[in-house]
Amino acid sequence: MAKFIGLSRSIKLEWLNKTVELVLEGKDETQIRDELNEYLSFEVKSSIVLRKTREILMNIWVRTPEEFSAIKQQALEAYKDEKSNKLALHWSMMLVAYPVFSDVCALIGKLSNIQDTFATSWLKEKLFEMWGERTTLFHSSDKILRTLKLIGVIENEKVGVYRIKKHPITDVKTIQVLLLAILHLRERAYYEIAELSSAPQVFPFEYNVSYEWLHDSDQFTLSNFGGKIVLTAD
Repeated sequence: MAKFIGLSRSIKLEWLNKTVELVLEGKDETQIRDELNEYLSFEVKSSIVLRKTREILMNIWVRTPEEFSAIKQQALEAYKDEKSNKLALHWSMMLVAYPVFSDVCALIGKLSNIQDTFATSWLKEKLFEMWGERTTLFHSSDKILRTLKLIGVIENEKVGVYRIKKHPITDVKTIQVLLLAILHLRERAYYEIAELSSAPQVFPFEYNVSYEWLHDSDQFTLSNFGGKIVLTAD
């Protein structure tokens, strides 16, 4: 069975912020849907595009599968703090909600260890190798790139080539949510602590990971593997 893509519209940071604010206000799914319809209608005139955009926003922050409920609660708690990096919190939820987003980010992130630019043609070629050549994937990849540009993590270097824009993070709560997202992706059984600040899926963000707050947090499991302290996915 072909993997579900789903991310078919570009998303703005302010739309994600609005969705979280509605969740924090305690609105139920129907209320959030109706308020997003009204909110988006000022910018999105096509009813089809509006519906698809609304559904993506709700899949990220409202219709959260049980396996991701803990990371969502941590993200919502962090969001309330003025020091939090809202973009990184949205990013974390997008990674777990949409595997295609995670794969696109991983591809860009791995290349960013070598260079700080990438070509659209290269990205699509690699993505097609992973997912198969599908019209929906071709369309989705354009929308994901548009989203990355809109939220400020890439910018055009020239036609068909993007440059990565880095975002430093110092807020511990935000960093912990990013780490939870990395672990939930289950790409690896464990990570050495030094590796956690350079996971490819979180390529735009620069942050440090502290053994002390990992040890003190009940969100993470530290283990000894081959004489090294590693972080494991529960």
